[in-house]
Parts: sequence; structure tokens; C-alpha cells
Amino acid sequence: MKNIKFIWEYAKPYQRKGVMIIFHVGIYAFFTLVAPLIISYMQDNIISGIPFENAFLQQIVDAMGGISYLQEHLWIGSLMILFCYVCIGIAIYKRSMNGGYFSESFALHVRNHMYDHLQKLSFHYHKQKDSGDLIQRSTSDIETIRRFLATQLSEMIYAVMIVAIAISILFSRNVKLTIISICLLPFIMLASFIFFRKAKKIFLECDLAESSMTSVLQENLNAMRVVKAFHQEEKEIEKFETFNEAYRKKYFDLMHALGIFWSGTDFLGLCQYLIMMISGVYMALEGELTTGTFFIFLMYESMIIWPIRQLGRILADMGKVSVSIKRIKEVLEEPCEELEKGLCPEIKGDIVFDHVNFRYADDPRMVLKDISFHIPAGTKVAIMGPTGSGKSSLVHLLTGIYDYPSGSIQIDGVELRDIAKQWLRKHVQIVLQEPFLFSKTIYENIHLADIHAQKTDIEQVAQMASIHDTILSFDKGYDTAVGEKGVTLSGGQKQRVAIARTLLCKSPIIIFDDSLSALDTKTDQMIQHALSSLDHDMTMLMITHRISSASKADMIIVLQDGCISQIGTHEELLHQEGLYQRIYHIQQEGGIQDGRTGI
Repeated sequence: MKNIKFIWEYAKPYQRKGVMIIFHVGIYAFFTLVAPLIISYMQDNIISGIPFENAFLQQIVDAMGGISYLQEHLWIGSLMILFCYVCIGIAIYKRSMNGGYFSESFALHVRNHMYDHLQKLSFHYHKQKDSGDLIQRSTSDIETIRRFLATQLSEMIYAVMIVAIAISILFSRNVKLTIISICLLPFIMLASFIFFRKAKKIFLECDLAESSMTSVLQENLNAMRVVKAFHQEEKEIEKFETFNEAYRKKYFDLMHALGIFWSGTDFLGLCQYLIMMISGVYMALEGELTTGTFFIFLMYESMIIWPIRQLGRILADMGKVSVSIKRIKEVLEEPCEELEKGLCPEIKGDIVFDHVNFRYADDPRMVLKDISFHIPAGTKVAIMGPTGSGKSSLVHLLTGIYDYPSGSIQIDGVELRDIAKQWLRKHVQIVLQEPFLFSKTIYENIHLADIHAQKTDIEQVAQMASIHDTILSFDKGYDTAVGEKGVTLSGGQKQRVAIARTLLCKSPIIIFDDSLSALDTKTDQMIQHALSSLDHDMTMLMITHRISSASKADMIIVLQDGCISQIGTHEELLHQEGLYQRIYHIQQEGGIQDGRTGI
């Protein structure tokens, strides 16, 4: 019932089409049943001259000229049968059209809602979930439901209608033969029900195996550079073949179960048909059955058995649909990140951390411990520290991606968690260490930060990011396609395009999460010089390993083991015993530009 409610809820705008499907299936079933009845009446009552037992039918025949007239004009009966099959053809066409529209519209609605919901889920959720599995839920699972609604839903309605009405008609013609004709149906239905219960688990296992295989394939394609660089092709092939084989085994188990079900129900159905024919021939020879009535039993028996058998397949597919709906609902029932709820204060860039502690939800270890500092608006801050000291975690708190369990973070005097996340992220921009570029042109990748920006604005931020001249050296300039994830650009070029995109936002707070490490020292200095000449005040936080970059900052924060070990200016920290002084001497003596040695 919950699954029906789910489908009906998403099909609300198209419910009229759903009703029309039922109507046209009813027309289809009605004329399918009427055609054999006409043949039966023509044989028994018109050709053989047996009087009608039904007064209403006798009145219809009298209105058409009587039995003798119809005997002389048998073409009228043929025309009636032809009319039935024309109506069947039209009903099938309309059913298919409405079914296609209904199912495609439903799938469109669910896909859009699914994609919209995924965009609004928290970063923590996406971090925990496998992207290949989410892709499958958004595509394959929705497609499973769409296929069911397109054809099998109408087949199920048809089966229920045709079986119920056909059995009723047969009972009215001969009770004894009708009971014989349906004696094995309970066993066919029982087999279908048992298979439906068992199939749900098999379908789920198949989906999980396919999801794992998809994830491996996606991971390999995304990491193709690494695979080629370390000559891991054979290892990756073996890995994929392992998951592919696991999927094949699960699918083989499904096919094995389906094979047993189909062969078993086919056997029962044919036995039922054989029993009915032997009994019908015997009763006809004994005079208990007319030729026309026996013809109806022959026609209706197949109309009963095969839809019941088909109903078993539909029930099996319903099991798969049930699994797909469950998997989709698991995503849709996840609470969305509240983006618009909260304050929208004026943000200038004044930042205060007051005894802030932080740990990740899946890790009991505190990543940040008792962090306190004040950054006045317009200040340039460098953050240094060993790998794993909490630098990235600290700056990510400012974007509202994670929540802090204790302490206070204020931006311009307003508690960070009270600010609407959408507003916060509009005013706090971050350039990641591994930038992501969309499979578009360079112009489009930069322009998406501000859709109202002019070309001159884009060229200006590109010059600030020291990428303008490089772009112009390409054959198509700013219209150069960067490929998936910017694969056609070097690491430094991608980084500078990402910096240009961030600068286009003109946000009062900009964070560089070790994003200048892919650049040489000269380019790094050029970008920082350009940033210092901006025409608007900007608070800049920069994670770096270079003393040459940190020395130009107004404030330097040094983290160790999640705690602030040092804080001050370049000159102040040089005269303090500590990590910053050791890094300075290492880089001065060893000439190591990135400063990673010893950290």
C-alpha cells in the first residue's frame, strides 16, 4: 500500500491518464470477451437454430430481423466480430499511449525530485554514500518503476478483469466444466505468491551487486590518469572482473529462479488446459455441452490461464519495483540541509573563533580542540601546520558544511550557525586543493560563479589569477572545452581557473585550502599581489606550506594536533621557539619551496 501511495503521489499531475488506462483496459477486456461469445451464439443459436435462453438476446436478434434473416446473412455476425477486433486494436493503442505518457511523466517527476533532493542533502551524507549507488538509484531504479507503469500495470489490470469476468461467464454456461477448468489455478497462484516473496531478496542482491560494479567502473574512469601513471591497468581489470563475476552470479541465481517459476507454471497451465479439453470433449459427446459453449471454454481457458501465469511474472517484477521504491525512498526520506532558514546579516569579514571544538560524526577523535582567535575584516591570514593538524577542517567550518558541537564562531558578531547557509556560502568562498571543473568551456566554468558577469569581468579575474594569457594561447581562447573534470588542462591551469571563478564572486571572505600549492612560487606571488590590489575589502584565509607566502600575511596561525600552537605575524613567530621557526630554517637552508619536509 505504501508503494501505491508513493506512485500515486508522484503521479498526481497525471492521474487522469492513469484513469484512462483503466478505462481503455476495460474496453480491451470487454471486446476480447465479447468476440468469442458472438461466435458461440452464431454457432449454437443462429446456425444450429437452438432458441435463446436469454430474453434480452432474443429481443436483439428479433430487432435485427430474426434468426432466419441472420442465417441468410451470416456476414452480419462476421461484421460484428470484425467490429470487436477493431475496438480491441483502438483500445490497445490508446492504452499504450496513455501508459507511455503516464510512466514517462512519472519518471520525469521522480528524477527531477531525486536530483533536486540530492543537491540539498548535507555534505556529510554525500561523504558517507557511494556515488555509484546514488547514480543507480537515480537511473536504474527509476527506470524499473517506469517500465512497470508503462506496460505491466495495464497487463495486471487486464489480467484481473479478464479472469474475473471470464470465470463468471463460464459459470453461467456450465458450472461443472468451469470448476474443472480452474481446478489448478490455486496452485498457479500459490506458486506465483511464493516466488514473489522469494524474488524480492534476489532482486535486492542483484541491485547491490550491480551498484558495486558501477562504482568500480566509475572510480576507474575518474582515476584514469593515476591508473596509467602507475601502470595499474591489469590490476584494475582484475578488480572489475571480480565485481562483474559477482554480479553475473547473482543474476544467474535470478535467472535460475525465474526458469523454475516459468517452467513450473507452464506445466501447470498446460495440464489445466489438457484437463479442460478432455472433460469438455467427454461432456460434448454425452450431450451435456453444445459446440458453441465448448468453443467458449476453449477460448476463455487460455484467457484465464495465461494472464494468471503472466500475473506471476508481474508479481515478480512488482518485487523488483518494491525494492526500487524502497531504495529511492531511502534517499528521499533523508532530511535536507536547511539552506534558507536563518539570518542574512551584512558580512564584511570579521571572524571570531571562541573555544571551538570539532570532530567528525564517524570519528570519536577531536580534530579541533579549544580553538580561539579573532580575525578583523580585511585581514590576510596564513594557516600552517603538519598534515592532519586540522587546517582544512577549520576553514570548512566557516562554510557551514560541518557543525561544531561546542564553542562559538561569529562572523561580524552573528553566530555562524544562525546564518542561513545559502547566504553564508554566497559570502564565504573556498578554493579547494583539488579544484573541480565542469565539462564545459573555460568561459562557462568561470561564468557560473556569477551569471550576470560580463566578459570583461571574466577577463579581469582571469588576469588576477594569472591565467588570462594562457587562455588566449589556446586555439579557441575562452571557448576552449576543458573536458570532464578539466582533464585537458594541467593541474596549475585548473587551479588558476578555479581561483578566477572564485574571485568573480567578489565575496568578502575567500579561503584558499592549500590551493596555491600546484603553482610555482612566481605565479603564487603574482596572484597574491593581484589580490592585495582588489578594489573591495576582503578577508583572506590561506592554508599554505610556504614561508614565502605566509610571510606576507597580516596574521599567521600555526596548528599542531588540532590545537593552536602559535599565532602572530611573521616577525613575531621567527623569534619564537616552535614549528614556524623550524620550517623557516628548513626552507632557508634546504631551499625547499613548498615546505613539506619536516612538517
